[in-house]
Amino acid sequence: MDIKTWKSDAVTIKVDYDKCKGHGDCVDNCPSEVYELQDGKAVPVDIDECVECCACVENCPEEAIVHSSCG
Repeated sequence: MDIKTWKSDAVTIKVDYDKCKGHGDCVDNCPSEVYELQDGKAVPVDIDECVECCACVENCPEEAIVHSSCG
């Protein structure tokens, strides 16, 4: 499995790169612009700006994102 993990003081975000197909729904739906696509994969480049709304998790059609604040 190719799972990447990013951590801040408040949250942990994991993206399963085996599942991520680069649709960009996390980029388009995140109100804090935490994500960008790099080499066709989601990357939370600005994790400290995350407002823990779970839009990334809820809008990922591949269920590739796991967020510590989203159950």
